[in-house]
Amino acid sequence: MFNTEQAPEAPICSVILMGNPGAGKSALLNALGGDFYSGFYSIVGNPGSSKATVTIDQKTLELIDLPGISDAGGKGAISRNLQLLEDSLNSCSQALLFFVIKPNNGRISPEDFAVLKTLLLNLTKSPIIGLFVTQVREDHISRIDNDGYRDSVIQMLREHGANTCHLEKNRWSVLKLHQAEGFSDDEKAAIRKYVCSFVPAKVKVSNLIVRAFLEVLAYFKKHFG
Repeated sequence: MFNTEQAPEAPICSVILMGNPGAGKSALLNALGGDFYSGFYSIVGNPGSSKATVTIDQKTLELIDLPGISDAGGKGAISRNLQLLEDSLNSCSQALLFFVIKPNNGRISPEDFAVLKTLLLNLTKSPIIGLFVTQVREDHISRIDNDGYRDSVIQMLREHGANTCHLEKNRWSVLKLHQAEGFSDDEKAAIRKYVCSFVPAKVKVSNLIVRAFLEVLAYFKKHFG
């Protein structure tokens, strides 16, 4: 006797990129097949989230474009952006998560470090999280794309109390400064391959709003008075 029941459809996997403004989140999502606006905003960033559904290697992915966490606009913007991120993370049935960091002269900024540390600290359930290091100058690629650089960043996170158990420690995607029109075809293929190499899972985050808000606010007070 044949079973006529259809197998349940696999849940759509959400792809969420986390980071600060200007890191290149929208450009990466566009490299995955999205069509998101990527540009500069005069005061605050994108007031909400945008979504696009794409198929890569027979996998259905829902790309979610969120504003940068510590976007200009004061306390209200930071709180709003953190709430959008927390809501998106907790509403996913299956997700792939990636941090996006843009180093300055090879160094991760205190602002990016604060967000990275706090997000790791508040994830209670998560897939292994990938990391994109983007917009790296050509002469800095070899200094960043190596085991020593990764080990130093992970060690610094641990020394500051971050839980790195969810962070991929060996495979980071280091991307050189891309042109205004976006990534090359080879770079797009590498980005898609990197994203699809991760295994999705349910995400659970708690206390993100308060703790990340205080971390980011402390950064702004220190650097902007």
